[in-house]
Amino acid sequence: MKILYLTHGVPESQARGGNITNFYRIVQLARAGHEMTVFSLLTPEEADAGAPELARIARVEMVTDVPRASIPRYLANLLDPLPWPIRKYMSRAADRRVREILTSQRFDLVIGHSIHSATRLAAVRSATSAPYLLFAPNVQATIMDLYWRHLRNPAARLYAWIQWRKTAAYEGAMASRFDRVLVYSETDRAGLLELSPKAEVEIVPITLDVAALAQGDEREEIDILFIGYFGWVPNLDSLSWFVRSILPAIHERRPETGVAIVGAGTPAWVDGLGERDARIRVYGRVEDAAPYFKRARVIVVPLRIGSGVRVKIVQAMAMGRAVVTTSKGCEGLEVVSGEHLVVADEPSGFADAVARLLDSPEERRALGDRGRELAFEKHDAMADRTPLVELCERIVREHETEGRC
Repeated sequence: MKILYLTHGVPESQARGGNITNFYRIVQLARAGHEMTVFSLLTPEEADAGAPELARIARVEMVTDVPRASIPRYLANLLDPLPWPIRKYMSRAADRRVREILTSQRFDLVIGHSIHSATRLAAVRSATSAPYLLFAPNVQATIMDLYWRHLRNPAARLYAWIQWRKTAAYEGAMASRFDRVLVYSETDRAGLLELSPKAEVEIVPITLDVAALAQGDEREEIDILFIGYFGWVPNLDSLSWFVRSILPAIHERRPETGVAIVGAGTPAWVDGLGERDARIRVYGRVEDAAPYFKRARVIVVPLRIGSGVRVKIVQAMAMGRAVVTTSKGCEGLEVVSGEHLVVADEPSGFADAVARLLDSPEERRALGDRGRELAFEKHDAMADRTPLVELCERIVREHETEGRC
């Protein structure tokens, strides 16, 4: 099959969560022998970095046309029927190039990454009759709904509420216009169908190169690792909750316990954590996150806001690391608390679980071993046949059969 894959940002194996899983979806289809063309709408900074890893497995097309976020644009968006995260990906240049690609050759399938790719829907439909799939790694309206409810500043809360309402309306209207929507979990499937009852939604697992992640030395030098992209609001909320409500209880039991915070996009208040407490080290963006995972005794994912599946948990399990998370954090994963990781939703229980694991190398090792087994069983992008590949091939066959009828 010839497949056109539409996305934003640069899919790569050493990136933040969404772009990592994006990359491995493309890997799965390319490994199955399908010819991949990837079109990406980028910021100037992303375009400068290029996509050398992606270019080895796919033909890559890029258009740079994403406006920078600013206070005036946020304020102007109050009068816009579209939420800002969607509006910024509306691009005539991208639409024009997508039409040119689709009319210059025949494609069997078009896949869009996230609801942001719905901005290309009209361009795709005008240029091809091939089925158009939407991969929804999370339900944006669910994230925005949880987010505004956690805010305390009245002005910020009102703005986020407006963005949530517009996001829900857009997501609900657009989901049913795709031939199929793919999600990671039954929770997201239910959430999307609530917004868009006529959408056809199917579930596929999140996948990574598990064998590659499992390789290498594991030296436990970091007590607690908190890792994530801090341009994503749920990660900031979870870090704030962790340092405010959970970490003090850990330090009551284990005063010398250290914490490493890793990830791009740290705001000033995060950078300042290490200045105020020598037990906290803020590393910011790193080229390769794997060494930090493998040096950690316990990885914490105290998520309260979100949708989809946490890439970092699958990464941690693949590397045999012990994880403590919340029910929201492990949503969509076939995990059992106490067997593959530990789930705790209250600060005291979360702190107790972390402290207990720090004091028990045997329990950490047992969790890590069982988590790694699950990662190989359910989340290996390098398997001979994956659910994503089989689903895409089935949809194309169904479309071709309908065309002959």
